[in-house]
Amino acid sequence: MPEPTALTRDYLWTWDHSTNWVLDDPGLQTWGCNNSYTKRARTYVKDYRRLTDMCAANGIGGYLIYGFVRKSHGGIEAAKEVAHYAASKGVRVMPGLGTTEYGGVCYEGDFEFNLGTFLKGHPDCAHVDAEGRKSPCGLCPTHPDVIKWMRDGAQWLMENFEIGGVNLENGDFLTCYCPRCREMTEKLGAGELGYFAGQLEGYRHSLDALKAYFKDKWITYATYSGFTQLPAGKEVETGLGFTEGHPPAFVEAFPEESIAQWTLTPMVLQEPLPLKAYLECGAPEAVYDNPNWPRGLKVPTAHSVGFVHQGSQWTGTRYSLILSTIKEACLRGAEAGLEGVVIHGEVTDRYVPWWLNYQALVHFSAHPTDDMRSFANARLAPVLGGEDAAQLFMETLARWDAGEDVKDRIAPLEERITPRPRPKSKLGAANIWFWLFHLICRPCPRGLPGFF
Repeated sequence: MPEPTALTRDYLWTWDHSTNWVLDDPGLQTWGCNNSYTKRARTYVKDYRRLTDMCAANGIGGYLIYGFVRKSHGGIEAAKEVAHYAASKGVRVMPGLGTTEYGGVCYEGDFEFNLGTFLKGHPDCAHVDAEGRKSPCGLCPTHPDVIKWMRDGAQWLMENFEIGGVNLENGDFLTCYCPRCREMTEKLGAGELGYFAGQLEGYRHSLDALKAYFKDKWITYATYSGFTQLPAGKEVETGLGFTEGHPPAFVEAFPEESIAQWTLTPMVLQEPLPLKAYLECGAPEAVYDNPNWPRGLKVPTAHSVGFVHQGSQWTGTRYSLILSTIKEACLRGAEAGLEGVVIHGEVTDRYVPWWLNYQALVHFSAHPTDDMRSFANARLAPVLGGEDAAQLFMETLARWDAGEDVKDRIAPLEERITPRPRPKSKLGAANIWFWLFHLICRPCPRGLPGFF
């Protein structure tokens, strides 16, 4: 089997309200969806400047923002400042663009392209549920006025901000049951899932309006689903993919240059392999023992990325170390034809587990078949003081992760905790060793340290 190619479209997923790179704002939030923005307005710009600097320093392609334009943190002018700073550093800002839910182009405020504002003036454009009730926060994707609004909003966004792309969403698994939408779904046939039909109509008009930007921008859209082919009915229960033999109609209908964002969350191993499995082997057989992701499976779209929710509030793992899952997603994703892996970017890299997560995304995107030793030499050695130090760190972490007794490592780690001159990196090596030392020596009266 030929070596999988490098992943070149890695980016990070964020909500504005819970992206916390400034740690002393009294309005910090670490959970929630559709939340109000409770931090100081200026913190919005500061948070994303720091995230931009991390991406630029490590070669991460960019990040998307849900809540990009929001009145409570400065509206259009603050969004322009965030986008301009990122562009000046070569980092792509990709605003989240809600087509039929999730706020529209301007997430919050009395803006022309805010969904709530539009719906107040066009109540007949509301999404209709299965009982015939109109939604107070969703739009019908086939209504002519909605189509024009979606097209105009996408064009306005591109013309007014220095952004590197967009990420379209239409409301998780949204299906409109108005007569027009019912007729459209019926024409697609029994094999087409209702929410895929909703995505077809919810995205196609925005994508058409953005076609002039495909060459230079990353125009992505969320499928909310994996790409595993399953017997009829199973795909709805699991979110794993689509009906066997019936790929979504958007695969053929959308412009080939657009980028499908498939959800890898249910496809990767739900119990990640111990890091020790990857210590000296970049593609252990155990990673393929996974019915949710059969060996040889390929994405059906011409351009695709894969999004994992591990390491976020959505899986209860916001502050977790997810090296194994990142490694697995990059390896399997590259083999399946993905062009990038997407993880969350809300937690500052001053928190050691997330510093490691970001380093893993960078390395395994470029080298999906590498083992953990190679990762340690490439990404940890410059910070920790050389390859011997990096191997000590990785071996200890892998053994601890596998449940082994690592008491023999306590003395060598204690020696590393003593502060030493900082390397060229801004990160303090002693603090990273301090994190690992307390990880293997729990319980610790001060808790599990992570920040430095």
